[in-house]
Amino acid sequence: MSLRHVRRWWCAGLLALPALAPGQDTLPQPLGVRPAHIGAFSTGVANHQAIDRLIWAPGLDDGYVPQGLAWGEGALYLSAYRSTDPKVDRGPCRLFRIDPDSGAPLGQFDLPADCGHAGGLAWVGPGTLVVADTRRLYRVDVQRAFSSDGAAGAVTASLALGGELRGSFADFEGQALFIGRYDKDAARSRGHWLPLNLFDTHDGATVDERHAVRGRALPVLAQGAAFDRDGVLWVTSSGSQFGRVTRLAAAGDADAAFELPTGSEDIAFDDAGRLWCVSEAGSLRWRHWRERFPLLFRLNPGRLR
Repeated sequence: MSLRHVRRWWCAGLLALPALAPGQDTLPQPLGVRPAHIGAFSTGVANHQAIDRLIWAPGLDDGYVPQGLAWGEGALYLSAYRSTDPKVDRGPCRLFRIDPDSGAPLGQFDLPADCGHAGGLAWVGPGTLVVADTRRLYRVDVQRAFSSDGAAGAVTASLALGGELRGSFADFEGQALFIGRYDKDAARSRGHWLPLNLFDTHDGATVDERHAVRGRALPVLAQGAAFDRDGVLWVTSSGSQFGRVTRLAAAGDADAAFELPTGSEDIAFDDAGRLWCVSEAGSLRWRHWRERFPLLFRLNPGRLR
């Protein structure tokens, strides 16, 4: 074989080798139950150096798409809807409770039939979650929802959302419930603060922006939101090709933005100030995306870059 042929063979061999993902050895092994349809997950995701824990999202093999995320009284809570069709963005909704240390599922609760997306989840405690669907909010008693005796009466109140209000995601600031709207149009990408007592005074009724304490502009394609211990609002945006979290200054402008895994959805801060997020990339509905990362992942905010 001539030197020219050797060089050509050697270069072709290099091109045939799979590229090593940057930092692929830095990610921990996921906790929980690996879904049967996932052979491997993407390791060279954005800001992998800030991730120190991974948990497989529950319900993936049953077709559930991870959406809302909340932290409450030492546990993680995940909301999801069931769909395996890229053209269908609604389906039966389910809540999961997860042990953050072992990744083990601690129970599940099926939401009412009129819930179709369950895009947001907020711990408004004690023992209370709010699930945000696109056009409805549900107040859930956690003890009843995950009781071994059944979940009768777990949804204690609900509100229909009218006007400009959308429940694409939610969080609790300490005094009011914050809900936001996913939209491609910057003029319509907004969030609103709602008094919690609306669940008692308007149970079953429709509320709109006139019931809001205040509102604010949000990044386009917003998927999740959480307030840190200083009351600063963080918002995720994502799609099939990117993920991002933006820290918003009080005036409304972006204070900082950091890339995240593709398909990053809702976020939540735990008691230690660490940031949890969940991605829908690699769920059965989105199994053909470039990245496969259907995981809950914990980030050290100080290591984001």
